[in-house]
Amino acid sequence: MRHLVSVAIAAAASVVVVGGAAYYYLRKKIRGSVRSLNVNEKPVRQERHLKLYHSFPFRSSRCAWLVNELHVEDYVEVVNVNIHGAEAKELLEYRDVHPHGTLPALVLEDGKVILESSAICLYLAETFLDSNGNSLLPESEYFADYFNMICYSACTVDAILEPLYMQLTHIPEEKRNQSLVDTNLRKFNICCNVISSLLNDRLYVCGSKFTAADCVLGYNIWWASAIHNGELLKEFPVLVQYLERLKERPAFKECMKRKASETSEATDTNETAQLKESSQ
Repeated sequence: MRHLVSVAIAAAASVVVVGGAAYYYLRKKIRGSVRSLNVNEKPVRQERHLKLYHSFPFRSSRCAWLVNELHVEDYVEVVNVNIHGAEAKELLEYRDVHPHGTLPALVLEDGKVILESSAICLYLAETFLDSNGNSLLPESEYFADYFNMICYSACTVDAILEPLYMQLTHIPEEKRNQSLVDTNLRKFNICCNVISSLLNDRLYVCGSKFTAADCVLGYNIWWASAIHNGELLKEFPVLVQYLERLKERPAFKECMKRKASETSEATDTNETAQLKESSQ
């Protein structure tokens, strides 16, 4: 306890130095100290107390990937939702969890529900350390890049990839809205330039450290690589190399490994299911 108080005082003193980042720094220092007190003790296996509703390969994959990166499967139960073969009763029951009937959803211990993949990733990264006691939060110098890229990926990039995916994957060429495709290709190329500029001299979003931001952005790059035989990324080698690094991570392999037939089946549209993927 005496150690915690000294940490809190030292962190509070940093307010003058770090200004707007003081809250983040204080929170990180105190939380890290609390969790490190018993670092040499054998972890106690506890029942899972959070529920993540997920279906591969939708955007809930970001969250499931992060759960694996953190090795907190004992604390976060991943509930696989069959969004294509669900009965009407099942869909109604799931709407009690997510009012829009979309994915993902993270149910907390107190019953509160987080509805967006980016918000879920932010929450998980704030709540858990990985199995080695390391945080997947950024160092202070990458604080802005971390939040910016999470929001940029989930808001801007998602909204551009969605029509490209539908048009180039599910719509026959003769029936495509070429104007819509061209407009979003131009937008996507701008996104790729923005992201390439950030990653040009870095391994990950936040320098050499893998963070939750890489689960959010990395999913976008993986998604883009699955559209139109990877044509969307052919002019962006920095992004291709970034994706290759991500693919080497054990947690990525665990969450994103699927046979092509599984991916195709999971991504087919189903008008009667009435349970669609979340837009963010």
